[in-house]
Amino acid sequence: MLIVSGAVAAREDALSSATLKILQLLLAELPVKQASKLAAEITGEKKNRLYEAALQLKRPS
Repeated sequence: MLIVSGAVAAREDALSSATLKILQLLLAELPVKQASKLAAEITGEKKNRLYEAALQLKRPS
């Protein structure tokens, strides 16, 4: 018997590393709401997803 497993798919809801980098750069200079809006315009991602990601990035570790 042979069992074959497919590749592990990346989470569909995960933001790309490039999108997160853009968001981090904007957060360094702007409030969360404005950074999220601009990142959405730049990347084409949904503003609400970026806002939630921004809040998580701003949380202390």
